[in-house]
Amino acid sequence: MLRKQAGVGDTKEDPSVVDLQNQVVLLFGDLGVGERVQSVLASRSAERTPWRRLQFLVYCLGLFHVKMACADAMWRIFISKKESRNESDEHSLMKHVSILRPKETRKIETKPGFRRMHEVIQHVGTVSRLDCWRLEAKKRGYTSLEAFAESRPSWDELKQCAETMTQTYVATKTFASLQERDTKARDQVKENMLLRQRYFLLYEEITYMMNEGDIGGVEVCFLPWIWLFQACGKHKYATYMRKYLRDVHFIYPERLRRAIRMNILVNPTGKHGRFRAVDWWVEHNNLYIKRIYGGKFSNHTKHNILRESPLIGVFKNTCIQVERMFRMPNKTTRHSAPKMAKTFARLATHLADENSHGDVPGRSTKYLLPNYLAKGQHLSATQKASLNIRGEFYDGEWEDIEDDEEEVEELGDLNIDE
Repeated sequence: MLRKQAGVGDTKEDPSVVDLQNQVVLLFGDLGVGERVQSVLASRSAERTPWRRLQFLVYCLGLFHVKMACADAMWRIFISKKESRNESDEHSLMKHVSILRPKETRKIETKPGFRRMHEVIQHVGTVSRLDCWRLEAKKRGYTSLEAFAESRPSWDELKQCAETMTQTYVATKTFASLQERDTKARDQVKENMLLRQRYFLLYEEITYMMNEGDIGGVEVCFLPWIWLFQACGKHKYATYMRKYLRDVHFIYPERLRRAIRMNILVNPTGKHGRFRAVDWWVEHNNLYIKRIYGGKFSNHTKHNILRESPLIGVFKNTCIQVERMFRMPNKTTRHSAPKMAKTFARLATHLADENSHGDVPGRSTKYLLPNYLAKGQHLSATQKASLNIRGEFYDGEWEDIEDDEEEVEELGDLNIDE
């Protein structure tokens, strides 16, 4: 269908089409798309002409599904295991989730979905970092974080505090030495919090880089996530991310690698911080095609969806024009951000009362969080993880959206005309 719409092909077979010559077609999608592309290329490898071999197809990793895999990895690390989600442990992630979202604990324990898990990471991470700022302000002679803010610290002072905090409240290269201390001097609760801060900050970093359109920063974030995916059992994503880095930086010619890196994130709205992965926009279009304008009952068929899919823009613009005609320009389906100040305050009080980020020698915990990053590095170095890659099915819970396309609302407004 794409070939017919674009009017391209092999001029030797059909003189009326345009020959692609040495040009390529970039195909963005999830890992399922990548596997299908590899399968069809392998099955066509014996054909005589480049057109018949589909040599013009180049699969590109969809970053939106990579981000979904990152959220899934956080769920596997902190919640999936029964011993790790023990709410009787005052310092476990599920205990903190029960304070923020008391009515959704069962859902988060079983199958939270991307959007819900994304908010858990951001909300718990935000309050945890504020508690670290409180402790840092206390060290500098302030009675509270509010008193520190009222002192109007300079930008240089804030940077100095942040640099100190990253070495104090985040697991660094010296983390192994903390685990080797004597039991009486060791604080297992703080060790768990150090690892959590590290993993949550890695998630925040790749999210920020994607929203800002910094593909170089996204690629820098790939390496630690490859290790985490291997440690969590998500070997397929680790393999495809390695393949992306290898192809883009060592195999593809300069113009092709530039085309991929400059188009893997797009920003149709032109607004600051609104870059989105191409596969996110694919899911956005699927939402409109299948749900909003896909018809109902007997009209909701595959034939009608395919026939009307090119008219999605027309349908959308028609609705906008009608709203303007009837003086309804301010209507929107996007909800305002929830007011979390009181909820955050409850969790902040809990963290302060339990001294979760403080150093208490001899303190133990019911579940000691493994160092997944070190485990992934070991698997990567020993190549043990590659044994399970060939022929493996999807190992994630929510990588494929399928009939739950509304989950993509999390990453931004679906109305690109605003």
